[in-house]
Amino acid sequence: MPSQVSVQELGDAILQSVEHGSFPQSEDVASAPVTSTVLPKLLEVVGTARENTKNEIRKVCRETASNVDGWITQARKLQNDIKHSQETAKEILQQAEEGKDKAARVQDAATKVSFLHSEIAYNESLVQVVEQLQDISTLLESAQNAAVQGHVMHALERLEDADAAFKRLGPFENTRVVGLLKSRAEQLRSAITENLKELWNALIIIDPAEREVTLRDEIERGATISINTVVEGLTKLGVLENFVARLSRDFDNVVISPRLVTGADRVASSLEIEGDVVHIVGHVSDMSVKAALEDLQSIAEYLNTRLPPTVAEPLSEKLVPVIASRLIVNWLLPAVPLSTEGVLDFQETLSLVLGLVEYFDDLGWSGQNRLTDWVDKSAEIWLARQKEAAIAQVQKLLPKQVQVKKTVERVETQVISKGDAMLGREEDQDEDWGAEWGEEEEPAGEDTKPQAQDVEEEDVSAWGMDDEELHNEPKEHPKEQAGEDADDWGVEWGDEDDSKPASSESPAKLLTEENKANGKAVTSQKPAAEKVVTLRETYTVTAIPDSLIDLILQVVTDVGTLNSPELGTSAIAPASGGLYAIPSLVLAMYRATAATHYSKDDAANMLIYNDCTRLSDRLRTFVQEQAEKDTASNLPQYLRASVRLKPRLEDDIKAIETFSKRAYGREMELQRTIIRDHLDAAQGFSGCTNMPFAAECDNAIAMTVDRIGDVKIQWKNVLSHSVLLQSLGSLVSTALTKFIADIEDMSDIAEDESKKLHGYCVSLSSLSSLFQTDDDSGEARDMTSIYTPNWFKFQYLSEILDSSLADIKYFWTDGELKLEMDSEEVVDLIKALFAESDYRRRAIADIRRTSMH
Repeated sequence: MPSQVSVQELGDAILQSVEHGSFPQSEDVASAPVTSTVLPKLLEVVGTARENTKNEIRKVCRETASNVDGWITQARKLQNDIKHSQETAKEILQQAEEGKDKAARVQDAATKVSFLHSEIAYNESLVQVVEQLQDISTLLESAQNAAVQGHVMHALERLEDADAAFKRLGPFENTRVVGLLKSRAEQLRSAITENLKELWNALIIIDPAEREVTLRDEIERGATISINTVVEGLTKLGVLENFVARLSRDFDNVVISPRLVTGADRVASSLEIEGDVVHIVGHVSDMSVKAALEDLQSIAEYLNTRLPPTVAEPLSEKLVPVIASRLIVNWLLPAVPLSTEGVLDFQETLSLVLGLVEYFDDLGWSGQNRLTDWVDKSAEIWLARQKEAAIAQVQKLLPKQVQVKKTVERVETQVISKGDAMLGREEDQDEDWGAEWGEEEEPAGEDTKPQAQDVEEEDVSAWGMDDEELHNEPKEHPKEQAGEDADDWGVEWGDEDDSKPASSESPAKLLTEENKANGKAVTSQKPAAEKVVTLRETYTVTAIPDSLIDLILQVVTDVGTLNSPELGTSAIAPASGGLYAIPSLVLAMYRATAATHYSKDDAANMLIYNDCTRLSDRLRTFVQEQAEKDTASNLPQYLRASVRLKPRLEDDIKAIETFSKRAYGREMELQRTIIRDHLDAAQGFSGCTNMPFAAECDNAIAMTVDRIGDVKIQWKNVLSHSVLLQSLGSLVSTALTKFIADIEDMSDIAEDESKKLHGYCVSLSSLSSLFQTDDDSGEARDMTSIYTPNWFKFQYLSEILDSSLADIKYFWTDGELKLEMDSEEVVDLIKALFAESDYRRRAIADIRRTSMH
């Protein structure tokens, strides 16, 4: 231990720590070691401190001794008080237990008293219930006696009293004895119901076998029983509605239905009313609506005078709707006139129907609202019938008229300026005469260089399909610019990938040249070096277009008739304007069913095309002529045909033209497919000199030529001459395009193959005989090149296959080969036909150098 820390300081630190929990502040004291030699001294210090503390405690105890004695005394007194309180609490608890026993005894006594009171009340109520049951039994006895004696109403009144008494029984209503009484009451009610049913059947006799109904006012059953009594009884029983419903059904089956429904012989039955009996006898002699309405009025009078209002009125609620339904279906609808001749009679019929409705109203009947509504809607019904009749007429005439063929002429007048083909054939022009006729290819584009042509779309462009592309070119006749969008048409038929002819003569030039050759063009002089050219063509149509036009003309006539002074005030006159919807319906019906009706004809699609052409021409003429007629018409502006029909017919004409183009396109695509299939059998003409491929190639060419010839025979008596040539030109172009492509795809052509292929070209060239026409002088002219755009290219290919390299070079440099083929086509053919040599290389180089590209 360091010398600076004494034992006393160390002891004080320990005492401070024990007494106050403090830590020594001196670092020396806190870190001083405590050895065994120091412990005795530390214990001495602690012992001294303990003695001092004891002495202080004793001193304090002596000073506070008197206070402690008082506290002890108070504690003892408090203990005594607590003990006394506990004893008092025990007494209170004991008294409380004694009170509970007394309360329980009182409650028990009160319960017994209440039970006795309830027993007394139950016995009293039981006595009352027994008395009520006795009264109910008496009522049932009285009701039974009254029923036996025939006093039905008295019996029903007693039953009603018994029912009221049953309801007053309260909780006793479900007891067994009450159930027995109720069962007795139900039996009695059933017996009364059967009795009333028997009386009802005796008063109202329905005899289906004899087809008659008898209504009596009263009968004798020991006493006189009137129908009013029976009805009142059924009303009290709550079954009158069932009896009325059955009467309605039976009366309809026996009387109404035979009179209003016609049999297989289209004749209705006649009815007679004799006193209380109405019966069906034989057939009615007068099948007019007026006679039927008069009989219905007689039936209503018969029922109303022989049945009480409590029966007649509810009966009318069920019977009149049935009468209205049968009357409308079997009499009024057939009476709707299908022509204007029956309008006045129909107006009288409507007045008679309203008269019947008023009679029903006077009787207090109900259910006739349907007749009133039908009269109010008679104009709409009439219009609907006209539309149905028009469609039915179209369905009827199409199968017949499609068998009637006739030749018609189409005349087109145009002004041809100087330089046109008709005048000098020196200048091309872009007249779109063929667009209206649908007969020529698309005009050439800006690039006049010859291109390889795919002519499979010729039928599309040739029939006015590409007129939209011509709209930016000058026209002398803007009215002929009504063609369809060629792109849309091509997409529809899957031909959008085919290229159009790159160079061709204009439609007017082609047609005028052809017509001139046939002596069909008539010209007249006009100022300024112009001529009026009248183009005439004949083609075959069925009787369908003229029949449809007749229907449309009849519609216009009917509108005028309905708005005449005689019929202008009729009920259906307001619907006259709705007749203008019929032409569109008729034309739509024709388009929807045409394919079916034409299907038996070999040239069905071409007949459809011709009929649509005829129909659209006549519709345009009708619109123009009607507009002139309407200038002097007395009809209001909104009822004039030129105002109402023109927008619709213009849309219909577009639809008809589209329909005709589709029919033509289907036929052309079918024939092109057949031709392609024939040529596909040659498998590209590879090995055309080797058997058996040689036979296949020979057959392919022969079948192609024969097929096109057969098509001409099939179409010759249907299509106009120019359309026939144009269509055949399209098919020939398809065959030539396929043949040219197959030859150009051959990489090596031997000499014997070249000769064989040239022979095929000669065979295909025989198709030019299909295009032979006669000019004004009677000379035969070959029009093949006009209608077959790739004809010259094919001819050059034929020459190339049978020529030397020098000849081919001459065709290119001094001939017009470069107008039909491009340089690479010619080069590829030279490579396929001739072996590699210096002379071939020089020829190819010269061709490429002099190319127009």
